[in-house]
Amino acid sequence: MSNLIRFFGTSAAAPSLKRGFACIGLVEEEKHRSSREENIVLLDCGDGSIRKIMETKTSCLSISDILITHFHSDHLSGLAQVIESMDIQKRTRELNVFGPKGLEEYFAQIQRTTCIASKRKFIINVSELDTGTKGVKVSDHKVSTFEMQHTISCLGYRIENSDFVLAYTGDTEPCVEVLNLSEGADLLIHEATFLQKDIDKARSSKHSTPLEAAGDAEKSGTRNLVLTHINDNYETEEGIVSECKTIYPMVRVARDGLEIPL
Repeated sequence: MSNLIRFFGTSAAAPSLKRGFACIGLVEEEKHRSSREENIVLLDCGDGSIRKIMETKTSCLSISDILITHFHSDHLSGLAQVIESMDIQKRTRELNVFGPKGLEEYFAQIQRTTCIASKRKFIINVSELDTGTKGVKVSDHKVSTFEMQHTISCLGYRIENSDFVLAYTGDTEPCVEVLNLSEGADLLIHEATFLQKDIDKARSSKHSTPLEAAGDAEKSGTRNLVLTHINDNYETEEGIVSECKTIYPMVRVARDGLEIPL
């Protein structure tokens, strides 16, 4: 089966005119090839994700599963609108939503206060995952969780099948679990919110720099590295890459709409 990563939103928490908030699609291209459809596992769903999804001509009906890393709004607050859009477009197949402890309570509260997709014809399965969970079946993949180090509880996701291993950090500062998450991965999607010159800001907010992301990729034997959660205060993608390319040459900076084959 052919797979690719489609970046819908690649911004850090500060609003950006160029980038949407965190939202990444693992696209399975062959699953419904006869009808030219896709099947997508969504990683995070920040505010405005539905618009960014539509801008890439992607149907929200193709999303089978959503994996939420943590409860900061730039990773989660677009979930309700994505589900509402699925209802408007007459979705009938089940949707699976996974995330940290507290997700069931969060979603129940959203349903009570907003009546989200109140007449929907599809089932939503909300599942909470502990850190250290191994081999949960998500679409055609096995998913394991790792505890990242952020200001609130955050899950890193390792996604495996017979063709590839994908690792996604969500938000984190450097920690041993990032290395476990990404050990031998084909692709590591790592946050890189601050440059090394602003390392104090990175530590105080428990984020990472491109140099630290490159160090994680090198130590874990990752084959390719993509930096996301980008801060628009930094001038160019070239400047971000130059900070870490001498340590880890197989690196690039994500932008909204970027597609990378797996």
